[in-house]
Amino acid sequence: MLPEVVGRTISPLDVVVAGRTMTRRTKWLEARVNRIDRERSEAHYVRRDGTTASMRYTHLVFACGVEADLAEIPGLASRGHALKTVGDAIDMGDHLIGLFELAASEEDSSMRQRLLTVVVVGGGFSGVEVAGHIADLMRRIRKFYPEIKNEAPRVVLLHKGERLLPELTHASLSAFALKKLRKNRIDVRLKAAAERVTSAAVHLASGERIETEMIVCTVGTTASGLIKGLGLPLEKGRLPTEPEMRVGGSSNLWALGDCSLIPNGYNRHPCPATAQFAIEQARQLAENLIHVAQGRPPRPFRFRPRGMFASIGHRNAVAEIYGFKLSGFVAWFLWRGLYLAKLPTFSRKLAVAAGWASAIPFPPNIVQLRPAPKQPSDAAAGRPKLAEGTS
Repeated sequence: MLPEVVGRTISPLDVVVAGRTMTRRTKWLEARVNRIDRERSEAHYVRRDGTTASMRYTHLVFACGVEADLAEIPGLASRGHALKTVGDAIDMGDHLIGLFELAASEEDSSMRQRLLTVVVVGGGFSGVEVAGHIADLMRRIRKFYPEIKNEAPRVVLLHKGERLLPELTHASLSAFALKKLRKNRIDVRLKAAAERVTSAAVHLASGERIETEMIVCTVGTTASGLIKGLGLPLEKGRLPTEPEMRVGGSSNLWALGDCSLIPNGYNRHPCPATAQFAIEQARQLAENLIHVAQGRPPRPFRFRPRGMFASIGHRNAVAEIYGFKLSGFVAWFLWRGLYLAKLPTFSRKLAVAAGWASAIPFPPNIVQLRPAPKQPSDAAAGRPKLAEGTS
């Protein structure tokens, strides 16, 4: 639900859960793993204070996801926004609101239009969702900026393929999403590819140039540095595993989630990098570790996907559930309900549901959440510092 965080329709706190509150019998250690010594079965890590240490393991599970790869399009790495973390979503919303603030004080109309144009690259689930919620946010906060009442905010969605949301089986749902996005005044370009990015614009393969100050990229991923450093073969940037989720060629390395390439016994296809598969993989892998500890063989992963949802903004969504298709407000309502059902603890569910319900009649909050810059110290500011014991 990161696109909804970008659009300020839900709080960032609604999409994160403290792991310590979920697994009381687990020992938690906040650190960054920087190297795995497979021969000695040791994980080397860096603590928050910069000190290093290591830990021996009996079994090691990789669940570190993937990283955004903005190098796919020349020039994009220095200008593009990726959407992988809550921090990314907060930064993106802050940037968008900041552009409105700049546009309100800009006198040149062409520059104002550039400030109020957002380009989204990629028409898959993430691209469609973030484009829809950015358009909603721009439309709803525009009234707070009377200085730009004559300028129309613009969202351009670029997609290489012939239809949006190619992951969906039903082409009619892709057509519905296209219709709703365009009704929400999003400029959707099919069969359109970004060729390069400069300091002022996105240049398309067709030769067209779109001037913009904000680019969101939802295509291109790469394995994390930790996975690359293992020295193991990768397929499509992911770590291939056996059917039981054990990393090939090892006895005590396992993987799940986006960083892994796990064959699904249900249809013999690799598992897609989606949340519902990661959740089921985690449950199955936990059972497999227990089986191995007890001397029993682990079970292969097998899961029938339940369906897919995409929230496209304006309280609309598209959904495929066990082969059935839904669209519009009903699909959006079910998507919110499904997310609530997956939150841990009843008190957490109740708090988030109450927050969502109370926010419905109110406009989005346009406060920028970026931290304030640190104030200079007395010495850095050139002011004399009082000695101890003086007044």
